[in-house]
Amino acid sequence: MKPILATLLLMPLVVPAPANAQWFEENNIVTQMHQKLLEDDLNGMYELMVQVWQQESTDRLASHMDALLKQATEKDCGKSLIAEGFPTWIDSITIEKIAVQRPGRLSNKLALDILTDKPLVSVELKAWPDLTISKNVIDQRSYEETNDDKRTLQHTEATYSLNKPIKSGLYQLVLEDNTQRQWTHWLIMNDPDPVHVVRWDSQDSWVVDKKRLLNRYCPLPVQKVTVYDYKDGKYNTVWNKSYESIYPVRLPANAVPPDRYVVSVSMTQSQWQGPILFQDKRVISKTVDYTDE
Repeated sequence: MKPILATLLLMPLVVPAPANAQWFEENNIVTQMHQKLLEDDLNGMYELMVQVWQQESTDRLASHMDALLKQATEKDCGKSLIAEGFPTWIDSITIEKIAVQRPGRLSNKLALDILTDKPLVSVELKAWPDLTISKNVIDQRSYEETNDDKRTLQHTEATYSLNKPIKSGLYQLVLEDNTQRQWTHWLIMNDPDPVHVVRWDSQDSWVVDKKRLLNRYCPLPVQKVTVYDYKDGKYNTVWNKSYESIYPVRLPANAVPPDRYVVSVSMTQSQWQGPILFQDKRVISKTVDYTDE
């Protein structure tokens, strides 16, 4: 064989050492995550996934990890992903991603709902490594609430306006109460995978499209229908009802007197990430004229 030909045949086998090492490292990480899933060690898989999201090369693995996380929630709707529960001073945390579609407009929000035994002085949710998700806080309030066990808890709500849907990836939640107790927790956000999607069908009716089967371990998707009127410069709720099955596609007859209203229809599905409840809420809203007919 001629020396030049031999050299050309060998060239595809030569890979730069750094690229080769990186490929093996990423391949090893993917293998480990799959192995944890096969071993039913969902908490171990989740902890490894947090470590992976902290690496600079995550973009090449993002879609793979998104699919892997969704697969891992099939067992018990995500409750086993995190072994550690809340500290004693935190009762519950709900994180809700909200997409609202109005005629000619789509808006996105993120809502935090937190119950603690003392008032919170600080609530921070940051995208890794140091990006604040939004500086536009639509609403933030705190108030006392008594639960079913007759315990008085502090209820904190915060809603943030987003320029676009929140991106898949690693986030850090940091809470601090007025006694200087602090709790820091890693969250992994992934792309929504809705069971049902709602859309308008006609002027006063809508359609609920089923996109996939519901995980039997997850709460039933909830449809909520709300009707508002507009008086004295503000919107007022005049009728609302929630449904967990047999979803309606229009208002019941004579639900509201004939007039012009804003009708809002939402579908909310829930799943867990350890002790934290994640909700994905899709809303359609528009003005509807109801008559005597």
